[in-house]
Amino acid sequence: MISDKLFALVLVVLILSGCGVNKEAEVKNIAPKPSTSTVVSPEITEGTSKVTVEDTRKTNVQDSNTLDQFIKKIQPPNEQLQKVLKEDLDRDGKPEYVLAFGLEKGGIDNIFVVREDDGYHIIGKLEDPVMVAHLNTDMKIMKLDQTEQKFIVVYSTSEVDEAEGFSIFTVDHNRISNLNYNYPEATGQGSRKLEDINKDGVFEDVSYYRFQDTQKHTIITYQKFDSTGPEKTKVLYENKNKKFVYPTDPKDIIQNYLEDHYLRNRFFIHLPEMAEFIALSASPKNNFESIIDFSAMDYTGLDLNVKEIAYEANQRVFLVKSSSEEEESNQGLVFTLEKQSGMWKIMNIEMNDKL
Repeated sequence: MISDKLFALVLVVLILSGCGVNKEAEVKNIAPKPSTSTVVSPEITEGTSKVTVEDTRKTNVQDSNTLDQFIKKIQPPNEQLQKVLKEDLDRDGKPEYVLAFGLEKGGIDNIFVVREDDGYHIIGKLEDPVMVAHLNTDMKIMKLDQTEQKFIVVYSTSEVDEAEGFSIFTVDHNRISNLNYNYPEATGQGSRKLEDINKDGVFEDVSYYRFQDTQKHTIITYQKFDSTGPEKTKVLYENKNKKFVYPTDPKDIIQNYLEDHYLRNRFFIHLPEMAEFIALSASPKNNFESIIDFSAMDYTGLDLNVKEIAYEANQRVFLVKSSSEEEESNQGLVFTLEKQSGMWKIMNIEMNDKL
């Protein structure tokens, strides 16, 4: 009986020992080999979202989506995104985004410069330097000289398209500066443009002044885009002949002469045609501004009242005053003209300041 119990006990021990060996073998089979490494995908943080990078294509899509989210966050009330420009403006190896918003399509009311450093953030807003009513209609990133620097250029116009101008901005790390601007603020008429007028790879700040005068003059003044260097001037004739045409009517000669007098004094330019009108040894030094109102020259043209007061065969005398002067007033300029070689010439100019 005792031997039967002993045999049963030995059998149980052997069975339990065999099970223990099998479990250890199973554990060893599932455990990783010491030489095997685990690969973890990197993450890029943009704003508040985390993205697993799988390839360049997916990264670009996520960049766009994240910028879209940021744009919606900073979008001014009732304004729509009009334009997005991307460029390394400060040449630090990282791109900036220039975002333009506007209330109406084609109009720009707010411009922000955004950088991506561990998330998108605004580094500044472009402050509009133009002080009169106008519309900002477009913006570009441009090279304006032969260096690698790039500038933000904002284009402006008036509501009735009688004026146009521009503003130039620079970005230097977190500082945005208005380098220069030009817009016809005084008159609300005229063109101010950025042009490489000399075709030398350097842009100029170019102003066009178009006059409704006898010769249809256009005066062009220009200077380097950053307002450095000398200012230069060109004179164009926008009449059908595209050159100076000597008037045949004595009244037109007087009108032309006074118009040229105004242009010469305003732009400090030499107009050779003025000497053709005068048959005197020296040009008169009269202060015509005390008698004639030249303010309309920038708009509709010089408005004169020219009245003939004496006439002989080859000589005519005229009293000239502004049309705004009272009709009965005798205050004005007295021009004496004489016909020489078939052309009327100004022989004398006197000031009549008596009322």
